[in-house]
Amino acid sequence: MARWLAEAEKAGKKLSGAEVARRLELSARTGQRRLDKAAAYLQEVRQKQSRAHLRPVRG
Repeated sequence: MARWLAEAEKAGKKLSGAEVARRLELSARTGQRRLDKAAAYLQEVRQKQSRAHLRPVRG
């Protein structure tokens, strides 16, 4: 799911809940929920990656 979202972003396209539902054979509402969770997951992963180069400060 997150991979589909990342691929769509790279291609400059917007992935819809309805499209996710069709691909996974779910209801449209469930497809939207899955899409929302994937977007939140990708955002979290990207935030962690952007901070990965920082070392913890010890006092």
